[in-house]
Amino acid sequence: MTALLLLAHAVPASAAVPGSFAIKGSGYGHGIGMPQYGAYQMAREGASATRILRHYYTDASASHRSTPVRIGVQVHGPDPYGFRGYGDTRDSTRITVAHGWWRLVAGGKQIESGPAGRLSVTASDGSVVVRADGRKLRRDRMVLEWAGTPQYKPTARPATVSVGGAHGTYRHGRMVISASRGVPNIVNELRLTSEYLYGIAEMPSSWGATGGREALRAQAVVARSYAVLKARDWKPRCRCHVVDDVRDQQFSGWEKEAEATYGKYWRSAVDATWTSARRGRVLTSEGRPVEAHYFSSSGGRTANSEDVWSTALPYERSVSDPYSKKAPGNSYASWTRVLHQSKARELFGLGNVASIKVTSRYSSGQARTLTATSARGATSTIRGKADQVRTTVGPYTVAGSLPSAWIGAVRSR
Repeated sequence: MTALLLLAHAVPASAAVPGSFAIKGSGYGHGIGMPQYGAYQMAREGASATRILRHYYTDASASHRSTPVRIGVQVHGPDPYGFRGYGDTRDSTRITVAHGWWRLVAGGKQIESGPAGRLSVTASDGSVVVRADGRKLRRDRMVLEWAGTPQYKPTARPATVSVGGAHGTYRHGRMVISASRGVPNIVNELRLTSEYLYGIAEMPSSWGATGGREALRAQAVVARSYAVLKARDWKPRCRCHVVDDVRDQQFSGWEKEAEATYGKYWRSAVDATWTSARRGRVLTSEGRPVEAHYFSSSGGRTANSEDVWSTALPYERSVSDPYSKKAPGNSYASWTRVLHQSKARELFGLGNVASIKVTSRYSSGQARTLTATSARGATSTIRGKADQVRTTVGPYTVAGSLPSAWIGAVRSR
């Protein structure tokens, strides 16, 4: 027995060091406001859109309010926010008009028109150049209009438009074409309260066929609320109010509205939440429209806004969310990410890491502090806002990201 004990003490500390760690958690996204899977499950259990919104947005209400008539959505062009990895950088693109006629307008006058086909667009010396039907047109600004819209041949067969490098296709509004920082800048101007909402691709339309119609209506309200505030923020860099991806809201235009079988459910949800081009249901707090945040799913409770970012918003308080994990199809109800030993050492700045623990949490259950202990007993801590914890740890995992800061446990592998 003595010999065995001596042998055990002789084993080097590195033998107890795991080769990797399994980070186990739940949820996807920042955690503020309405979890979409939570809204879906609440709807499946009989909750109305109003009840869903009241649950996830503290003391807020959804009522009909006056809205701006139009919004400008950049679908191609340089990033106006200064974010890395976003925006377009090529000095040319193509616009394709399908199924109907089009025309180009400059200075209030038609300068070209044609049947379905392609237009080449290039930025040059601060101007935009469009080549169409063998003609080369150069202006500071041009407007593309197409058949089936109020602007051009409204009773004709509707045309659709696609733009190289953009996220969708477009049926409504018109395209304002200019140049910005040497890149074609193309903005879809359309009605905010209806046409823009039809193209918001943030929630599966198919949920409307499986008990989630009220969730779709709740999504339409919060998406409109976000857009109403953004419509007050004209951005000279893009000559737009919003962009067409996660920097604002995912906008795929006609591609969303015309989805086979299910697109009708999303359009119906939008139509149920507006009464005119100037009036629709908007989320308000203390009588004012608010920028309603939303995300995919929580780990059991939503977050206080200041625990994730910085500002404490009275309508975005932490509330219980038993619904997200129960929602069918939620692949992030539970997840695992792998952190190799070499990356753990790099992340925490320690020698061999023996263990990693969540040592403090926010009221939402999201990780506030992660503490690593080395094989020799030294410790190192990562601490920050929930989203900082997520974005700090994520790049070191094998997947290169962490779905959320709802980390349940970190186990040796």
